[in-house]
Amino acid sequence: MWMALGIGIVVATALIQLQTAGGIIVKEDRMKAPSIGENIRWLNTSGPVSLEALRGRVVVLDFWTYCCINCLHALPRLAALEKAYADQPVTVLGIHSGKFEEEKNDRRVQEAIVRYNIRHPVAMDDEFKIWDSYAVRAWPSIILVDAKGRIAHRLSGEPAVGQLEALVEELLTEGRKAGTVVDGPGPIVVEPLKIEGSLKFPGKVLAGGEDIFIADSGNHRVIRTDLTGKMKAVYGGLEPGFVNGGAGTARFNEPQGMARHKDTLYVADRNNHAIRAIDLASGNVKTIAGTGNKGTSRMIASDPLQADLRSPWALDLRDGGLDIAMAGSHQIWRYDLAEKSIRVLAGSGYENIVDGGFEHAAFAQPSGLWYSRDKTYVADSETSAVRVLFHKTRNVSTLVGTGLFNFGLKDGPGKRALLQHPLGITGSGKRVFVADTFNSVLRVIDVSNNNAVSTVTLSGVEGLLEPSGLSMGPGQLYIADTNNHRIVVTDIKTWKSRVLPVRE
Repeated sequence: MWMALGIGIVVATALIQLQTAGGIIVKEDRMKAPSIGENIRWLNTSGPVSLEALRGRVVVLDFWTYCCINCLHALPRLAALEKAYADQPVTVLGIHSGKFEEEKNDRRVQEAIVRYNIRHPVAMDDEFKIWDSYAVRAWPSIILVDAKGRIAHRLSGEPAVGQLEALVEELLTEGRKAGTVVDGPGPIVVEPLKIEGSLKFPGKVLAGGEDIFIADSGNHRVIRTDLTGKMKAVYGGLEPGFVNGGAGTARFNEPQGMARHKDTLYVADRNNHAIRAIDLASGNVKTIAGTGNKGTSRMIASDPLQADLRSPWALDLRDGGLDIAMAGSHQIWRYDLAEKSIRVLAGSGYENIVDGGFEHAAFAQPSGLWYSRDKTYVADSETSAVRVLFHKTRNVSTLVGTGLFNFGLKDGPGKRALLQHPLGITGSGKRVFVADTFNSVLRVIDVSNNNAVSTVTLSGVEGLLEPSGLSMGPGQLYIADTNNHRIVVTDIKTWKSRVLPVRE
């Protein structure tokens, strides 16, 4: 997400999609860094943190929000920086300035901290006070404060590999020469929340025949169960990696969407920026697209194995190929299984909500796909929208959603209804089911009745918590109830529900 906040709310074009050399760096005039404030809630640390107490250290302020794909892209670069300077006077502080209402909930942000393995303190900047005091205008933005407590550099967009390290090294060298760098401990980071059970932040689920496939995203693996939840196979391990090979040898990194074609399961390996293929007969895993590196622009290579992808989040099988929700480039891509080629199917790459021809339409972090009758329905998360691709006419239209900052929980016909950051979508007949993620509910769109949107009340289970994936089985809907770390199965006639007991 590359957005600007000005007087009121203004949306900027997705410049981040056009850069090829990392974030945009601006050198500052070394004005004193504003205080972070006294009444700020801090997460992931033992107590309040102040810049004054960090004087003598280089401080890296990361302005982020956990819905934002570009912010998620910045996290590995920050983790690499922290590892490289673990024994030096460098401190990273996250400033969480949440876009959506859900992102102002301490528990939800703490869960995001665990999910993305963030190991530094995070300030809850719900009212954008810190954001405003530092004149920040876009997510993600990173500000570097020197050892004297002055703003030295401002980086807007996703940092490239080594970009932050170069800036930090410059400030450390400068501070050592001036005698302003002081060795000493930084803020204490507390132990993360413990997640109990077999699953950890399952992102997507796929039902088919006698199998249920679960993208156990937080455990970096894919699980195959029978219809009772008993595990039949596990692909990948509990630690992230990018390794091909047998089921136990292979490694994934936050796998998400899946699609099955005969005896092959295709997986959107989100944080490896790759598409993987699992041979269900042998258990062998291979890469069919992506290099393991995050792409930095909308350009792609002709060879899928040479193409740097950007956070593929969902897959759907259609007419001999895979449609890919490429969340990080705000586009829908297409992998042809016979030709072994990859290309952009729809979307200009600019982050917005624009209807029209495939080449000119704009999406905003598409994260769910469902194909039905020559149409593909898209959960377009950052516009809180449901979009539709008409393949015969190569045109895009919108069922629900009106803008990047228009969201809520409201039923009603099409454009009058409101969603909040939906990530999952599927359907049955004339009904489209939507995992309305940040509202933590299931929504139904009746396409035969003016696209009327209604909210479902499930019985038999406690409420959903940031559900992210949906899949249809015979008469039953499977829900990846992500922040409850479970799979919920519900009857689409009665909405009577149960938890799938995933077990060894």
